[in-house]
Amino acid sequence: MKKINFWIALITAIIVLIGSCATDDDSSSTSSTLDPMTCPSDNTDCITAGWHQNVMDWNAVSGATSYTIYWDTSSGVSTSSNAITGITDDNYTHTGLDNGTTYYYKGATVNSAGTGSLSDEVSATPRGVKTVAEACTAVSLTETPSGDWDG
Repeated sequence: MKKINFWIALITAIIVLIGSCATDDDSSSTSSTLDPMTCPSDNTDCITAGWHQNVMDWNAVSGATSYTIYWDTSSGVSTSSNAITGITDDNYTHTGLDNGTTYYYKGATVNSAGTGSLSDEVSATPRGVKTVAEACTAVSLTETPSGDWDG
């Protein structure tokens, strides 16, 4: 009887050991430890203020299926802040903003394994005055100048 108990215990231990060593080795699986979003060269290239909008641009992250932008009107943006989800390009234009108000942003990469860590915070203030290019969409000259340059 002792030999049977020994063999049962040994077989059980082997089964447990084999089960605990088994892994789901799917090397094509994605990881939630994606690199954070980064600006093309420095923070000044990452965000541009416009008329009632801020335009953001970042380097595409390998393995990301989408991006989430978190934003607020005070610094210290976190995952609890307002979120814009499902962005599939490496740029985004945040529209409908109040000119003269500073907006703060952090971005995160997303894939099937979850959301990556937050990027560095950037900010921009939509301007209160349109530039000449924005204010003048088209100028047409219909008159031909004439005159005498001799005085």
